[in-house]
Amino acid sequence: MYTRLYRGGTFISPIPLEDPPSDPVAPTRTAEPVASGSIATYGPPRVKERPWARDKRLGTRNAGDESDEDEEDKKASEEELAKDLHVVSVDVKITENCEKHRTSQYSCTKARKNQDGVSLPPELVVRRGQPFRITVKFNQPFLKEKHGMQIIFITGKNPRPSDFTLVQLEPFKSVEAEHGWKSQVNETKGDSLTLDITPSSSCVIGEWSLSVTTVFSSSSLFCFLFPDDINILLNPWCKDDIVYLENENLLNEYVLNDRGVIFAGNYRQIGGRPWNFGQFEEGVLEICFHLLRRSHGNTVNGAKMSDPIQISRTITKILNCQDDDGVLVGNWSGDYSDGKKPTHWTGSAKILRQYEKNKGDPVCFGQCWVFSGLVTTVCRALGMPARSVTNFSSAHDTDCSLTIDTVMCKNEKGGLDKIPELCYDSVWNFHVWNEVWMARGDLGTSYHGWQAIDATPQELSGGTYCCGPASVAAIKRGDCSVNYDTAFVFSEVNADKIVWCRLKEDKWQMLYSDTDDVGRCISTKVADGKAFSETLSVGSEKFREDITDSYKCKEGTLEERMAVMQASKSAKVDRDNLKTQLKDLRISILDEDGIMVGENFTVKTEVTKLCEQKRTVSKLIVEVYTKRYTGDIVSHVTSHTFTDIALDGKKGEKQVLTHEVKGETYVPHLVEQCAMEVRVTALIKENGVIYIKSDEFRLRRPDLSFEVPKNAKNGVPFDLTVSFKNTLPHPLTKCSLDLDGVVEDDEVKLSDVPANSEWKHTVKVTVNKSGQHQISGSFDSAELTDISGYINFTLKD
Repeated sequence: MYTRLYRGGTFISPIPLEDPPSDPVAPTRTAEPVASGSIATYGPPRVKERPWARDKRLGTRNAGDESDEDEEDKKASEEELAKDLHVVSVDVKITENCEKHRTSQYSCTKARKNQDGVSLPPELVVRRGQPFRITVKFNQPFLKEKHGMQIIFITGKNPRPSDFTLVQLEPFKSVEAEHGWKSQVNETKGDSLTLDITPSSSCVIGEWSLSVTTVFSSSSLFCFLFPDDINILLNPWCKDDIVYLENENLLNEYVLNDRGVIFAGNYRQIGGRPWNFGQFEEGVLEICFHLLRRSHGNTVNGAKMSDPIQISRTITKILNCQDDDGVLVGNWSGDYSDGKKPTHWTGSAKILRQYEKNKGDPVCFGQCWVFSGLVTTVCRALGMPARSVTNFSSAHDTDCSLTIDTVMCKNEKGGLDKIPELCYDSVWNFHVWNEVWMARGDLGTSYHGWQAIDATPQELSGGTYCCGPASVAAIKRGDCSVNYDTAFVFSEVNADKIVWCRLKEDKWQMLYSDTDDVGRCISTKVADGKAFSETLSVGSEKFREDITDSYKCKEGTLEERMAVMQASKSAKVDRDNLKTQLKDLRISILDEDGIMVGENFTVKTEVTKLCEQKRTVSKLIVEVYTKRYTGDIVSHVTSHTFTDIALDGKKGEKQVLTHEVKGETYVPHLVEQCAMEVRVTALIKENGVIYIKSDEFRLRRPDLSFEVPKNAKNGVPFDLTVSFKNTLPHPLTKCSLDLDGVVEDDEVKLSDVPANSEWKHTVKVTVNKSGQHQISGSFDSAELTDISGYINFTLKD
């Protein structure tokens, strides 16, 4: 590679300062590119595979030849080196630099072994826009008046100065080089030269190679090749980096915290899923860099791999495999026979390692919270502040109308059924996306800050399945004209729900409209820099921050209506014309939360008269369904019909109707998430008007409990005890347990769990991490899925 670059005139030959200027940053005479002569390389052997070799191993198209391109370079002999100045060694001061750059947690900064058991040396991980120190040791004292040298950084197989992938620094000539990189002599002592190197605050992120060139004849160079990668990240601590975030507490959470929680359930029953982001774990950073290159055809795209706006967009594109062989296959069908259930996963690192084991083939399967967990991991690994965000009652608007339309027709029982071929939109119980922090110079300062991005493949954006970054401030204002995908995210949090009844082919009646049902309790983890430590199915409020007001003004306020009017300019319909005129009754479904799976529950329907005239509900039908969290109905569980309900009192008169649902009735119909829907249809005798109301709830599942011995030590196997109570009146079959945060990451097959019993299991595990630690797990069975839990503990050395 270096011979090719040298002969092509890419390198500028270093020359000594014969007349050193008094001002070290003053302009000096510039050497001409060398198009002839030779370059001889030398240095310690490289142990780790080259990044492009990794790309080929992971199946990237057009990955090229895996062979080491340095073989084309002429090797310097010991006899040649002995004749003139040359580099003996380069110390990149990993411990010192990583501490200052807050990167000591990355596994690659320590000596370790790869998946094949090969010992790997520690690597330097630094953040752009911040200096790091190196010491170059020569075979003799370096004299700036006599000797010439350059520090060269390259990234990718075909580096060039024009695309910011090749940088040449001459610390004795000028402090600042092209593209904003800087080098400065800190100390000259004997045969050693200590330098401070500052990568540009807008440089390409990724794995860089370091070399030092010295002159040994008028047109030839020695080139010392440092054998290990220099990993350069985004820098949210640097004011000149557009991901700069000045709050240290937020940085501790959104960049440095590798454990967290993703909220799920519904807006009334918010639960938490512990998630091991694992951005510092072995192999994760390398895979993240690989994904950026893979998204750009196995090239280092200087423009797009330096710009956080484009990096975040790339991340949402490459983590799904909808159109570019990304990391994870989305599956909402309920059939997961070809892979793992989405509820199987409790962390990102295991998914990324499985992707590597698959040689770059996508991992099966994930749903929205899994995609979001992956996004948080990749962003934090690369240095971009990120958090997972859950939107409850989240709309999916497929036609940019800013309305969620449901079309129904009467069934033979008098109730209403959806017409699937006319129902393109949906409202999910919850949907999880991400926010990343950055300045938006392309939009203006008012749109700096949090940006919504989403890797779950839903709609095309710019011809591919990706989403964002959409300014959260723009979403709140209803400014749907700005990049990227602002209108789509606006509808997720602020669309109107419209329910229609098709009476005839050409006659429809609007039954129901709701302007405040979509976009509830938008949630993220409190930024405390700590691991989640509350009960999962309930009691998550201590760790939940409600950020709804950052996305939308309070419903009904002038500010909210102005935002809606602004957003409606890009909509295909006039939302103000979609207001129901039904004023006779109000149907309410009263909450009954905290029901454990298998228990009986009661559906309570409240009917309130809103007019002075007498009203009779000739028929009121209560129907109960099981559903997926995406809003799709799976099966009908039960129904009950009430007749001739007389409301002849004053305005405001109420009646409450109850219907009990037995555990043995609904349990056979349950699907993952244990989500259910209650739908109430009422027919008014006096005017023939139909009312409909629906609401969803979820059943509580038991939580996994964990016990760890008090004397557990780092790297020493110990007994982990896992337990929970089976609340169902029948056994659980085809059981399995998956653990995250332990060395043994294979799924454990288990025997059946008896009905109505306390289950306990002990498994031998090893943890190679001292200090504060977390093990999380997920229990699965044919009858009951997604029983999860975790334990935080301290592991001794």
